[in-house]
Amino acid sequence: MSPRFYVKSFFADTVQAAMETARRELGPDALLLDTKPAPPEARNLGQYEVVFGEYIDVVASQPAARSLPHNPSPAAALPSGRGEARDILSHLSQLVRQRRGNRPVVPVQPPPEAPVPAPLTRVMDELTAAGVEPELARAMAENVKARMERNTVLDISRPYPTTEWDDATLANETRQEIAARCPVLPEIGPVTAFVGPPGAGKTTTLVKLAIAQGLAQGKGVRLLSIDTHRIGAAAQLETYASILGVPFQAVESPAALAQAVDYAPANTLLFIDTPGYSANLFRDLGRDLAALLARRQDIDTHLVLTASMSSDALRRAADLYGAFGPSKLLFTRLDEATSYATILCEAARRQLPLSFFGTGQSIPEDLEPATIERIGESMVRQLPKVMQAIA
Repeated sequence: MSPRFYVKSFFADTVQAAMETARRELGPDALLLDTKPAPPEARNLGQYEVVFGEYIDVVASQPAARSLPHNPSPAAALPSGRGEARDILSHLSQLVRQRRGNRPVVPVQPPPEAPVPAPLTRVMDELTAAGVEPELARAMAENVKARMERNTVLDISRPYPTTEWDDATLANETRQEIAARCPVLPEIGPVTAFVGPPGAGKTTTLVKLAIAQGLAQGKGVRLLSIDTHRIGAAAQLETYASILGVPFQAVESPAALAQAVDYAPANTLLFIDTPGYSANLFRDLGRDLAALLARRQDIDTHLVLTASMSSDALRRAADLYGAFGPSKLLFTRLDEATSYATILCEAARRQLPLSFFGTGQSIPEDLEPATIERIGESMVRQLPKVMQAIA
């Protein structure tokens, strides 16, 4: 019987759970070799991967194979070209022989739930203080930690990896996490609809974009309103169309809207204004329009929300207007917001890119393409030590 060193991966949603599974299968003699976030192709098995090694007699106690992405593989079977891997396994084998000699074998004990390192606690606390939802703040901090540990050299004498938590790296990784949670796409389609709660600024934003993205670039523009339930709403947009010298059309129903879109002149940007519904009015009047916009992939639907809304009100509005199938989020009244954390939270929750920001009532000046720097500026002011590199 020749001894072999086996390496095996275990997956779970926490490091501790994965280690407990490893202990049950491999026993207390196993060595913890690595802990890391699970690769994308194995995320269905768990969020974390722990790698254990076991020095065994292959005839007497070879472990049974399990259906994991990485099957056990004996070190002796490694190709001769992998010299570095052989050296590592040889060193591990010597450690095991020493433990099996005069010294007792020390069981692998899973550490308690690893405390979040102090710098990441600071990030979590400051993000929460800035208005980021606690669950999201913790998830962001954990992702930053995972990024910083990804390329860390493992020290097997420690229960879990160590990382140098320098402020520059921490700030850069936090910036990347914010960018990943809050993508931007400042674009409009040939046909663009604006949906959102009453008073969000849909009509004003529509006119701003018609000027900035259409007339200022020499493109043809056509304005269309299906907001016929609110007194004077369509008349307001018709007045703007007259001032701008562009065609205007009011339609009475979703079917008429679909026909107007289908017969709109080619090479013309069509901007569609829609009513703002309360929850009760949506059930009575908004369902057909929501179904049309969600179905029509040729209509670029922007959900217009106000940055000054509370997080709860913002969530309710976004949930209600999710029925319209928006492709982007557009925030207004940034000049009235004390923090942009609600923008980050909603973009992360809905997993939709940000398109444009309205920063005031002036037409067309108070409109700008969405940028991650604009969100970061608010965070930088509130996280001066950790996140200075964001802006």
